[in-house]
Amino acid sequence: MKRKIYSLAMLAIAAFSVGKANAQCPTGRYNSFMFPTYTVDSVVYSTPYNLKMDIYQPAGDALAARPLVILAHGGSFVGGTRHDDATVVDLCKNLAKRGYVTASIDYRLGNLVSMVLDSTVAIDVVIKAISDGKAAVRFFRQDAATTNTYKIDVNNIYYGGNSAGAVLFMHAGYMRTMGEAPSYIQTALTANGGIDGNSGNAGYSSDGKAVINLAGALNNVSFINAGDIPSVNVQGDIDNTVPYVCAYPLSGSVHVNLCGLGTMEPEYVAKSIYHMSKVYPGDGHVPWSSDPLKFAQVDSMVTEFLYNVNCSAVNVNDVSTATEVSLFPNPASSEVNIRSSELLNDVIVYDQTGRVVLTHTAINNKNYVLNTNALSSGMYMVKVHFNNENYTPIVKRIVIE
Repeated sequence: MKRKIYSLAMLAIAAFSVGKANAQCPTGRYNSFMFPTYTVDSVVYSTPYNLKMDIYQPAGDALAARPLVILAHGGSFVGGTRHDDATVVDLCKNLAKRGYVTASIDYRLGNLVSMVLDSTVAIDVVIKAISDGKAAVRFFRQDAATTNTYKIDVNNIYYGGNSAGAVLFMHAGYMRTMGEAPSYIQTALTANGGIDGNSGNAGYSSDGKAVINLAGALNNVSFINAGDIPSVNVQGDIDNTVPYVCAYPLSGSVHVNLCGLGTMEPEYVAKSIYHMSKVYPGDGHVPWSSDPLKFAQVDSMVTEFLYNVNCSAVNVNDVSTATEVSLFPNPASSEVNIRSSELLNDVIVYDQTGRVVLTHTAINNKNYVLNTNALSSGMYMVKVHFNNENYTPIVKRIVIE
């Protein structure tokens, strides 16, 4: 049997997609520890509020334009720093060793008693944090346009966080305009500089290419719209700190609605948002923060997601739900059965660098057996085209063991 090199996280993913194609990435970069060490710089990114971030860079890296991952810590918007959320810090370190530039940010915090007593205070605290997160994105775009100290590829900026930090960047990624926010959030946005905030580095885009959502949530899933950016999501299904379904957070003590993965997942599917999701059944809030195995699964899943969004040569627009296609068994060894609701025309298999490794044409059948004996162990993308050209091709992931 071929040696197994896939992770447990790959097998537990409930939904999978790939990002818009970039140039193929250097072999091994972004999915393995190419750099044994990293450097860390602490800098002020928001002059108006004297907020700092720690920037991790792969030591000795000569690449002129590197993808960036910005992460924000947890702490219910009342505690925590860029140093003390082990999930965020360890992800920053690991991703830097894989070739990313990463940043762990501080952001403004509130007072828990005030947030419990007054929901408008709670909303204002979160909006301030979102403003800060967007300023961190703009800091790097400003740097790229001026001194270029950090050699960032401004077309490949990703952001996210753990718990409250994920709530922050989920709203940065999906609440894109004042008009889509309810009136009480619009009031808070207006008081804090508008949709992009007032935390500094004006004149540059606050946009990210994808969101890393570790036990985060949205105030309203209506923020999720067709064509929005991809996301990778994990959460325990009995989480009462950040509710798994729509409810008040912190066990109901703060009266601001939040909708977690249990409510967002159907929206991702309905709106054809390209995403990966994993649920931890029977777990509460951020179980990966105290369980090394679960952190390793999250780390692997985030790495896989970022690699595919950043490096895949399969276009995100090629993923469609207009027809039904199933591949089994998965993982597979010698063959994969392909079953389709429409007549198949051809099947193309890509490796993780986007290289075509198998092509089968003129199938003209709804069922096909794909021989995989020639494939090495690992993960592949299978792109299926249909006889009826009105149907968009579908991309599926398979693991060969």
